[in-house]
Amino acid sequence: MEKLLKSNSAAKSTAFIVVFLLLGSLSVAITTPFKQVVYAHTFTGDESASFLSVIRILQAEGNLVQTNLASNLSLAQEHGKAVMGIVNANHTFGILPNEVSENNKRVASDIVSAANALQTAVKSNPAPIQADIKAKIDNLNATLQEAIAIRIPKDHVSNSTINGGATKNLVNETLRQYGYAFGISGSNGGNASNINNSTSANLGALPRGNTVVNMSAYQSAQALASQAQRMLTETKALLPTNVTSTTTLTITRIGNDLSQLKNTIDTKSPYGNVASLVQKTIYPDLNAAFGLK
Repeated sequence: MEKLLKSNSAAKSTAFIVVFLLLGSLSVAITTPFKQVVYAHTFTGDESASFLSVIRILQAEGNLVQTNLASNLSLAQEHGKAVMGIVNANHTFGILPNEVSENNKRVASDIVSAANALQTAVKSNPAPIQADIKAKIDNLNATLQEAIAIRIPKDHVSNSTINGGATKNLVNETLRQYGYAFGISGSNGGNASNINNSTSANLGALPRGNTVVNMSAYQSAQALASQAQRMLTETKALLPTNVTSTTTLTITRIGNDLSQLKNTIDTKSPYGNVASLVQKTIYPDLNAAFGLK
């Protein structure tokens, strides 16, 4: 009987220890926060091209704030407003600060702060000081370069096809802004992606637009045409060593195409003429040289 009591006592002690350990484990599971690892999505080539082109567009608009400051404050303010609009817009890859935040929240916050600071400064009363605006533009540009470094894969930054796609995006935006400059928008107006899907026959029906009615958009078109030229020059340096002579000749032709685009914009050529140049000449050459769609 005594042995039986001892056996029961031992069993109870063992059961108590097991229950205690289980409760302890459950307590840890309840009180320890559940941590889920969140990974930023990896950009496709098209998304990287879009991101790179948006950075160039922001740089162009920022520079236009500076160039207009002394001669036309209202235009400088329009371009400052455009910077903020581009930062907050939903692009092909998403909203710029949100995408950067996936990799670095501080840089994402800095982009918004820099854009806000520029817009606020150019709207200040009394009129802003040139040196102050330049400092804010320099800060914005430096932050945008940092965003590229932390958001775009290095092999995308150095990829000629992706940079060729970014060049095409800049041509798209150039044409869109040129349409706005002439008061043209909509499915057959400033939307270059729709024009890109048009047939050659349809181009004859495009609005011809002979008078600039939006100087801010016109300046943006000029600046973006220059950005497209600059990006093509940089992209040529990224071409693989085994590039064919046909591709080299096509890229040389694109350089001439973009020079013609800049000239037609500088001389305020009718919108339909510029749209035709982009559709019939520039897009096909870019597609052929970089394997774009």
